[in-house]
Amino acid sequence: MNYDICSLGSALVDVTFQIDDEFSKKIEGQGIPKGAMTLIDKDDQNGLIEALTALGKSAEKACGGSSTNSVVAASLFGSTCYMTCIVGDDENGRFYLEDLSLNDVNHSSSLIESEIPSGQCLVMISEDAERTMCTNLGINSEFSIDNVDEEVIKNSKFLFLEGYLIASPGGFESYKKAINLAKVHDTKVAISLSDPFIVSSFKEQIKELINIKCDLIFCNEDEAKEFAESNEEEEIFGYFKKYTDNLLVTKGPKGCTGYDQNGQINVSGIEVNAIDTNGAGDMFAGAVLNGINESKTLEESAHFGCFAASKTVQNSGPRLAKEEYLEIKETFSSN
Repeated sequence: MNYDICSLGSALVDVTFQIDDEFSKKIEGQGIPKGAMTLIDKDDQNGLIEALTALGKSAEKACGGSSTNSVVAASLFGSTCYMTCIVGDDENGRFYLEDLSLNDVNHSSSLIESEIPSGQCLVMISEDAERTMCTNLGINSEFSIDNVDEEVIKNSKFLFLEGYLIASPGGFESYKKAINLAKVHDTKVAISLSDPFIVSSFKEQIKELINIKCDLIFCNEDEAKEFAESNEEEEIFGYFKKYTDNLLVTKGPKGCTGYDQNGQINVSGIEVNAIDTNGAGDMFAGAVLNGINESKTLEESAHFGCFAASKTVQNSGPRLAKEEYLEIKETFSSN
C-alpha cells in the first residue's frame, strides 16, 4: 500500500489534569519547568498523579505522542498514514493501538509482553492554558532499528519524525536508518524538534540526522532559538538554511513564520480563547503535511495549520472529536 505520510514516534497515553498556580509553582520548585517536557521515572510520575488525585483532581485520558497526534490529524484531514510505534501488553497499550485503528492510521505494532509498561505522559494544564509535561517513555526506550520497515518508507511520500524519540538510544539509531532509507527511496523527510529540552540535550544528534536528509523542519520559537543559539530571526533563518530548504516556526497566537524556495513566510495568528495548548503544534504539523500532500504550497499549508491549531487550543486535550477534523477543513476551504 502507498502512504502520504509514515512516521516513527513515541507511543504515549496522555493523562491530563487541570492545575492551579499553587501546584504549578510547587512542581517548578521540584525542577519541572513550566511549559516544557521533562523525562521522569515511573515512580515519580505516579507520585505526581497521586498528589493531584488527593487534591480532588480528575484526569482525562487520551492517546498522545507528538508524531501520533500529527499523523492522526493528517489522516482525519484525508491523508493516508502509517504509524510505527511500540506498546506493552497492558491497558494503555491496548487503548493506544485501538485508537490508531479507529482513526484510520495503519500500523504493524503488536502488544509486547514486557515488565516495562507502555509509555505515559502526565500533562498538567495551568490556569493560563500552558501545558507542562512529565513523560515516562516506558517501553518506547526499547525502540530499535528492527522496528523500521523499509517497504513502508519506500512507499510513502513523507517520513515524519518527532524529536522526542531521539531521547532513546534505540530511537536515535532507528531514525538514522529510517532517514537513510528515505534518502535511497527519494521519500521526503520532515522533522519536528518537539521541545527545547530535546534540542538542548540532543542537539548534535539532531544535526547528525538532518545532515543525512531533511526537507522540512517544524519548531516553535523557543526551539528555534535554542537550536540556532540566537534570538534574532534573521540569524536563526540563516542558521537553519544550512540544514533545510523549508522551515516553519510556530509562534502561538501570533501565527508562524519561516521560509521556502519562494522566500520568507509570514502567517498571522488567529485570536481565540485558549484553554489548553497541548497538541497545538502537533495539529499544526499534521495539517501542514496534509496540505503539502494535496499539492498546496508551504505557505498555503501553514495558513491551514494555524487555522487548525486555533481550533485545538479551544478544547481540552491533544485531539478533537473525529468528526471535527473534516469540519475544520471544510470551513477553512470555504473562507
